[in-house]
Amino acid sequence: MHPVVFGPARSPNRLRVSLRPLLAALLFTTLAAQPATAAANAPTVIRIGTLPGLRFDTAAFSVRPGSEVEIVYTNNDEMLHNIVVVKPGTRDAVVKAAIVLGAGAAERNFVPDSPDVLWSSKVVSQGQSFSLKFTAPTATGDYPYVCTFPGHGLLMFGTMLVTDNPQPPVMNSATSPKPAVSGAAPTSSPSAMANMNHAGMTMPEAVAPAQVERTFMPNSGPASIAVQLPGGVSYCWDAGAGRFRYTWSGGYMTRPTAAERGLARIQGVVFYTEPAYPLRLGNAPGAEPKQIDFKGYTLDAQRIPEFETVVDGVTVKERAEVKDGKLVRRFRTSGETTLWFAVSADGPVIVASSGVREGNFFKFAGASAKEFTISMPVPATSAP
Repeated sequence: MHPVVFGPARSPNRLRVSLRPLLAALLFTTLAAQPATAAANAPTVIRIGTLPGLRFDTAAFSVRPGSEVEIVYTNNDEMLHNIVVVKPGTRDAVVKAAIVLGAGAAERNFVPDSPDVLWSSKVVSQGQSFSLKFTAPTATGDYPYVCTFPGHGLLMFGTMLVTDNPQPPVMNSATSPKPAVSGAAPTSSPSAMANMNHAGMTMPEAVAPAQVERTFMPNSGPASIAVQLPGGVSYCWDAGAGRFRYTWSGGYMTRPTAAERGLARIQGVVFYTEPAYPLRLGNAPGAEPKQIDFKGYTLDAQRIPEFETVVDGVTVKERAEVKDGKLVRRFRTSGETTLWFAVSADGPVIVASSGVREGNFFKFAGASAKEFTISMPVPATSAP
C-alpha cells in the first residue's frame, strides 16, 4: 500500500530560504524604530548664558513633567555665578539663606543646605561652562532658577515651567530697560530715545555716564551696589537691606582682587551715612518698616539707577543725582497717603522739596507723599 501524499515534500534548505525575507523585514523594522526611541529618551538641552546687569540671558524655558533635562550654563560675565533650581515660591528664601552662609560659603559654591534646593551647579568662572543634568519634577508648576552668589539672586533669576505643553524659551533683552529721560516715568521700551528724536524733544547734553557695579562694600551687606554719579559723588546701595547706606566724594572705589574674600576700597571721604531705613509709613513715625523687599532697578539715559523696593506693601522708587552742588534724592511712592523721612541732628543739613518738619522727621501727606526730594550739600571738592 502506497502512502498518501498531499503535497510536494520540502527540504530543510528550502524552508530556511523561505524564512529569510521575513527575518530581514523584522530586522529592518527594529532598526528603523531605534532612532525614534533614542530621540524620545534624549534629554531636553537648555543653553543659558549671562547678560550685563546680573541677568541670565534666558528668562524662562519649559519642559515636560518627568522628562530628562540638561542645562548647559555658560558664564559670559567677569563675575562668578552659579545656577540653582528651587521649589516653586522659595526663591527669596533660598537667596536670603545664601547671603547669610558666612564662613565656608565658597567651598559650598554659595548654595545653602535647604530642602527647597532641587539641583545646583558649582560656581562657574568667566568663559567656563557647567552641565546640570536632572529629571524634571512630575508635578507641573513654575520652578525658579537663580544665581545664589551673595547678592546676585536679587536680580539674577528665571523660571523653569514644568508643563504638558512646552513652548520655546523666552529670552531677556540684551540691553537693560531705560527710562526715556532723566526724571521721566520709567519705560521698558529700548526705542525710547529714538522716539524722543522723532517727537522733536531735546536730548540731554552729553556727559559721562554713571557707573553701577555689584561688589562687596565696607559697612554694608554682601549684596552691595556701588554707584558713581556724574559730578564726582558716589554712594553705596545695600540690595539685601533694600536701602541707601552712605555717600562719599573725592573719588570712586577699587574692587577687591578676590570678590568672595575682600572688600572694595573707597577712594574718597564719606560725608553722609544713613543710620537706618529713613522712611516711616502711616499717620505717625512709629517704628521702622517690618519688611523691605528689593525689586531691582532701571537705568536712564545717563545710566543713573532708580531703585525699587516694596516697603510693607508700598512701592518706593528712589533715584539720586548731583544737581547745583547738592546730592538730590527723589522718592516716588504708591499706595500710601502719609510718609515720614527721618533726619539726623548730627548729619549734614537736609532740605525737603515739600512736607513739614516735625522734630527729627519731614512729614509728607497727600500729593506730596507721592513724589518728593531730599537734598544735602556736597563737599566743595566734588561739586560739579
